[in-house]
Amino acid sequence: MANKIYIVDGGVFSPPTRAMGKLAYNMSSYLSKLLKKPKIEYHFFPTNKYYNKPWVRCVDEEDRIHMLNNLIKYIKDEFQPTKNIQFIVNDYEIKKGKQIKDHIQTIDSVNFFKNKKQVYLANSIQNMISILQGNYDESLYLLYNFHFIVYDIYSTELMGSETTYNYLIKNINIENLIETSYKCKKEIFKKKKIETMKREIMKKIVILPKKLVPESYKSQAGNRVREELDVYYESLKNIQQLTTPTIGKFIINKKLYHHCKSTYENKLISKTSKNKAKRSRNNKTKKQRRI
Repeated sequence: MANKIYIVDGGVFSPPTRAMGKLAYNMSSYLSKLLKKPKIEYHFFPTNKYYNKPWVRCVDEEDRIHMLNNLIKYIKDEFQPTKNIQFIVNDYEIKKGKQIKDHIQTIDSVNFFKNKKQVYLANSIQNMISILQGNYDESLYLLYNFHFIVYDIYSTELMGSETTYNYLIKNINIENLIETSYKCKKEIFKKKKIETMKREIMKKIVILPKKLVPESYKSQAGNRVREELDVYYESLKNIQQLTTPTIGKFIINKKLYHHCKSTYENKLISKTSKNKAKRSRNNKTKKQRRI
């Protein structure tokens, strides 16, 4: 049994919702039971203000951290997690952003946990597939050096009768994973059989049972909250049904997201020539997307 498990939940959290809180509780509790109750640190890892989304630009980083701390209080009060589970707001990306004035990729964020053995990266099935296809920076390195816990937000209309496991393994693109990696020794992986690599990768992935994925999360509650605040800012009742009472009150009191999308949509940070040069070797790599 590992001494401590780290779960890393990266996202904009703008704003945090009840569904995010319930999902975090469900993922940590599920791993706790699966791994026979080790100590678990669940890290909410908010992206910095350089992430290219209007709802990141229009709300101060300090306000997003404040709302996440409120979310943790909500989790403790509402679900009463066992003592071996601890929730933390980790501002590593925000502090790093102040230094380099740029968005932090996952491969750089996980440096915070470089000396930790059991680190699980929490991802939606959509983002997990993007990693499995080699669309994140250093996807292959991530897959072989970290564990993953995946929550499936896809509908049966999209997946049909296929299981989440089969859907994931079908989307692994070994050739692209090797081709886009610069941290891994490609010669070693090129000698391996494709099916062997697929099995090795899937052993690193824990799939959260679908019954533990909140229904409102599947409909992207965060997007719904932002739209409500942007268009119907006075509709407090609708907002409070989606987020927690304390977070809802904090948003209204500070008038966060007021005309956020309409004001900031055309003011997103463009890529600088310096950043383009920095990532030219991965010009086919897509930017990761976070909910």
